[in-house]
Amino acid sequence: MDLQRLDPRVKLFLPLAISSAALILRPYTSLLALLVLSLLIILAGGVRPGVIWMKLRALLGLIVMLFILQCLFSRSGEPTLTLSGLTLVTDAGLHAAISVNLRLLIIILSALVIIIGETRDYLLAMTQCRIPYEIAFMVLAALRFIPLLREEARDVLTAARMRGLRTRKTGLRSQTAAYISVVIPVVAGAIRRAEQLSTAMEARSFRAFPRRTSMRRLQMRPTDWIYFAVFSVIIAACFVFAFLGWWYF
Repeated sequence: MDLQRLDPRVKLFLPLAISSAALILRPYTSLLALLVLSLLIILAGGVRPGVIWMKLRALLGLIVMLFILQCLFSRSGEPTLTLSGLTLVTDAGLHAAISVNLRLLIIILSALVIIIGETRDYLLAMTQCRIPYEIAFMVLAALRFIPLLREEARDVLTAARMRGLRTRKTGLRSQTAAYISVVIPVVAGAIRRAEQLSTAMEARSFRAFPRRTSMRRLQMRPTDWIYFAVFSVIIAACFVFAFLGWWYF
């Protein structure tokens, strides 16, 4: 399966369908199967395992924190872990934590499909789907700015540490002041980039006309229609099973 050759509209539909199915399904077996399916899709599409691990590692802290919070604050069910007579974790809380983390992993993995392809192709796909080109451009510009801001924040933090800024093994007040001194130049850089982008857009007469034209149009091929039909059937089946209660069918 070569996701690089798929129509961008299909690649936008894949994470939408898989994420919707993850939110609908309840059993662990179904969620695990959907997780494996998402992993196989992005691996077959050419995404390297190192890239997948890098994306997951960046969100590993969030995943662990959600797991702990779900275990601690879901109090229904029978006690699973107790300490001196105090119930720490219940079976319902553990089930809820596992379900939330599986759904989060599925959504993250399915979203990696979007990194396969060019940004301008997705912009063209969204405009051909009748989405106003102003909104499509704003969404893709935000996605493009996120990695730039992350790299700039890393560079500013590294430069500050080389100048003697201490962010570890210090008090909460010192850490807060240190990170504020890092956030300020990052925000200033983001504002400067936004001003440069707005100037470039105005110089190119952005929004001068109500409709935007392009030199080429996307055409759905038979392979694209097949993938679109397969994932439409998957999401439809998930809705049917959820409505009828056939969770373990």
